[in-house]
Amino acid sequence: MISDYDLIVFDWDGTLVDSIDWIVDCIQYVAKVEELPKPTEQACKDIIGLSLSNAMLVLFPDITEVTKASMVASYRTRYLSKNTSGGDLFTGVIPVLQMIKEQGKLLAVATGKGQSGLDRGLDGTGIRSFFDYLRCAENMQSKPSPHMLFDIMEESNIEPARTLMVGDSTLDLIMANKAGVASIGVTTGAHSYEKLMQEAPLACISNLVELIKR
Repeated sequence: MISDYDLIVFDWDGTLVDSIDWIVDCIQYVAKVEELPKPTEQACKDIIGLSLSNAMLVLFPDITEVTKASMVASYRTRYLSKNTSGGDLFTGVIPVLQMIKEQGKLLAVATGKGQSGLDRGLDGTGIRSFFDYLRCAENMQSKPSPHMLFDIMEESNIEPARTLMVGDSTLDLIMANKAGVASIGVTTGAHSYEKLMQEAPLACISNLVELIKR
């Protein structure tokens, strides 16, 4: 599966890091602080991958710009109150990344996180050195726009046919489809096997270890 590609792009939350429950908690907490209706767990999962500003508008479409800015700030404060460590990585992540790098592949991250959150996650988990390219929604168009993938492919000089996107959300797979890039869904995060398969990935796996077993 990996041998056909030169550039492997990973989502972060729910794909490499077991952080979905904490993200849901933070969103629901912010809603409570602002005395807004509590979004369901699945509604929160559905917006993971969007930039924070876009996510708040999807979940709370009637909020003002001032309220949105307050919610984004509150979310970041709460999210960053929890330390990130290697123990937050899904089982097998480091061996999988090591094996892929040993095969001479380029690795990248494309995430809806802000730059500070991504930096904190990379350093906390100790996996920054594996990645050649990093893109986040703070400086790029939010998923499912293909902007992040186009930018990574342009800098790496890797064509879409040699690029693979790996993610746990339909937003990841839709982004890949829009960029003309193959994808693999992972059922460790936001969306179920059935929902991921609706976006026609090459495969849908239950953990990243399957990437190097196929």
